Amino acid sequence: MPGFEEDRDYFNGGHTKATKLKPVKETTSQGTLSFAKVFGYMFMFLAITAAVAFGLGYVIYTSFVNTYGASYNFRTGGQIGPLYLGLIIGSAVGMIITSIIINVVVIKGKHSVLVPAIIYAVLVGVLFSTLTIFVDWKLMGIAFAITCGVFLIMALIASLSKANFSPLGFIALGLLLGVIPLALINLFFFNETIYWVVSFVIFAAIMFITMYDIWRIRKIADQGQMTRNLSLYCAFIMYTDFINIFIRILYYLMIIFGNKK
Repeated sequence: MPGFEEDRDYFNGGHTKATKLKPVKETTSQGTLSFAKVFGYMFMFLAITAAVAFGLGYVIYTSFVNTYGASYNFRTGGQIGPLYLGLIIGSAVGMIITSIIINVVVIKGKHSVLVPAIIYAVLVGVLFSTLTIFVDWKLMGIAFAITCGVFLIMALIASLSKANFSPLGFIALGLLLGVIPLALINLFFFNETIYWVVSFVIFAAIMFITMYDIWRIRKIADQGQMTRNLSLYCAFIMYTDFINIFIRILYYLMIIFGNKK
């Protein structure tokens, strides 16, 4: 399909012949519109995940309450059902496969990533349905709001700053490469201090990666290369960044405030 080869090549840092012969410059307003479109697709994926998570979680919770009585507590009942457990495991495996498919589609540059990205969002929603059962919804709402705020701040910085954020990608990679051996060692010789050091370093790396991704996507938008397929792929990248930050923030909030559900 026309345009997909250029999408893949430009996003990977290269330049096609067409790009070299006819460089395209967008106005600031057009670049902002393209950037906003990426955010729109990202929140569409998030909405799909949320709908599946809360919908499935409600169905599962209601099913168990109807079976075991209104006093049934998932955290103390010790049962989630073999069918639901199989669905969770299958979704985790499906996420890995779908993620590979999305990247293969982008590399080949012949098809849209819309369908596999939606499937991925649905699978994440299936996994997150466990959170809607076991975690206080108010706590999840607070975590979501904080994550949105963090994303907004990073988007503003990436949009307004003239700095080059490329070093953030190398810093994040260095942090991850440095902390992985420490994390593996801590699996055998557990130390709580090391555990928290590893946790915060990974969180910092996720933040740096997200900041770099937002800056890179904004640069692509400003260069006039943001076709629909590339917008979807960029939205998918930002969606996964958002999910990673949300999980970390929710985890820390659960430790600080506890889970009263």
